[in-house]
Amino acid sequence: MADDLIVKPSANLKQKPGPDHTYLFGGITTDHMLEIDYDRENGGWQRPQIVENKPFQLMPENATLNFSIECFEGAKAYKTVDNRVMMYRVDQNFRRMNSSHTQLGIPNFDIHQMIQSVKKLIEIEKDWIPEKPMHSLYLRPTSISMDNRLGLSKINKSKTFVILSPVGPYYPRGFVPVKLYCDTTTVRAWPTGFGDKKVGGNYAPSLVTQRKGLQEHGCDQALWLIHDYVTEVGTMNFMVFWKNEQGVDELITPPLDGTILPGITRDSILKITEELKEFKVT
Repeated sequence: MADDLIVKPSANLKQKPGPDHTYLFGGITTDHMLEIDYDRENGGWQRPQIVENKPFQLMPENATLNFSIECFEGAKAYKTVDNRVMMYRVDQNFRRMNSSHTQLGIPNFDIHQMIQSVKKLIEIEKDWIPEKPMHSLYLRPTSISMDNRLGLSKINKSKTFVILSPVGPYYPRGFVPVKLYCDTTTVRAWPTGFGDKKVGGNYAPSLVTQRKGLQEHGCDQALWLIHDYVTEVGTMNFMVFWKNEQGVDELITPPLDGTILPGITRDSILKITEELKEFKVT
């Protein structure tokens, strides 16, 4: 896969932001994208390509447009103090993406080969990484069905692509604590459901609640509950570090029961705290 990578440099390079640019999260994308097609009747996964980041066409009967057969991920690449470029546990993002693929019926990809292809893309676009503290290059891998028919039973064609976006803070207010809006009338996901898959169907219906919290209460994100039990915070996992009723330091977080996304940062924190064993983890 990565050994067969085709690179087609863009002839239409964009002007990169200056040092004083204020980055709106996802507001701009880089010059190139990684694109990998799948065709069941033509040998499966096709040769990956790095091409110009530009529009591609979808037919009105496309299965993604009609049935929301799509999933995505979000990872980051950073520049270190010695000017190296590093990604944060991106193998776990692609493992989670394969889980979403399985849920949707899209074939899995080779994680190692995908990482090598993405590394090449970042190498080409590394000058887009902001030279500012707490800024990074956001990776948005996405997979969509490319089947053009109604009454879909299996995926014959799909497209997986990765675009890059130089970013600063996720919320417009900057790197400050977020304000949460708790709506007790709506449930985002249920145990043993699909809330642990990063598919569009888990996000689009919840945006109306987030908009309500922003417009009516000035909140940044929605806090989701199930029968008064906290589950997730919009795009983030929820964790609390406190002293419990027995006076023991405790880190608590909702279980992975199909309701919440198995976050990469969540997993890292739990593994570190288990190793330290300085307080209880539940």
